[in-house]
Amino acid sequence: MSIIDAHMHLFERPYSDLYNNSHIRQGEEGELHLYEEYRRDTGIEGAFVICYEGDSRYAGNNGYVERIKSGRPWIHSFGHMNPNPGTMRKEAQKLNQRGHFGLSCYLDRDDSCTWMASDEMDSFWQYIEEERMPLSLNISANQCGPLAEALARHPGATVLISHMGRPKVSGGRLDEADYAPLLNLAGHEGACVKLSGFYAFVEDGWRWPQKPLFAAVDRLKSEFGAERLLFATDFPPVLEHNSIRQTIALLKLEYTGFTESEQQAIYGGNAQRIIDWRYED
Repeated sequence: MSIIDAHMHLFERPYSDLYNNSHIRQGEEGELHLYEEYRRDTGIEGAFVICYEGDSRYAGNNGYVERIKSGRPWIHSFGHMNPNPGTMRKEAQKLNQRGHFGLSCYLDRDDSCTWMASDEMDSFWQYIEEERMPLSLNISANQCGPLAEALARHPGATVLISHMGRPKVSGGRLDEADYAPLLNLAGHEGACVKLSGFYAFVEDGWRWPQKPLFAAVDRLKSEFGAERLLFATDFPPVLEHNSIRQTIALLKLEYTGFTESEQQAIYGGNAQRIIDWRYED
């Protein structure tokens, strides 16, 4: 089964020194070389490389990824941008001109996100509709109400929700009220959800498999259908908790709710459809 990893990162400085991987000693491209080894070993054909500059440690990540993607057609980069409605269209234009496949935006958990549905944002949404630039959005499920309003006005926009919308699970149960605004996005064809970051939303994230989160996967499959779900590793943060092989196996071997054809779509086919859409004449 071919795989397109819908959410991973490549940093010039190693993401972490908490895990014992040789790439930490290999200089600025050690992380890149490690991922390329994983690609060869696991059948990852392509990746959505999500740039991040929201921390001073990762300043310049857009430029770094721009440099290393030369000669590596498997890299589909999402340029990081700030969540500022006054500047987002101009930022999107610049990142598009610099060759980024898509855009990446991270929202604080206490952001009301009402600005996403503001008139000031219309020019941004119109631009990514016209240019077919997918937006990777780190956002919590309970923040998604204004996003639904924006997508209702701009149905041609494609938004990829990272890490299942940061689901809340307590006592083995999904917080349905908290999750409802994300599930309500299912009525908008351009909204897709990345199945990633399982380690981050349960206690003892290293304890694999993270079965309490399968309730979130069930709800996402029920509302969005398998055709709008995307597998992603969240390399390299995931390595602090699970191996790449565990991460890839989770939805193939431990979660039993997908058929073989649905797995093929989630692990690669759906992402390939977005790639093809981006480059349509």
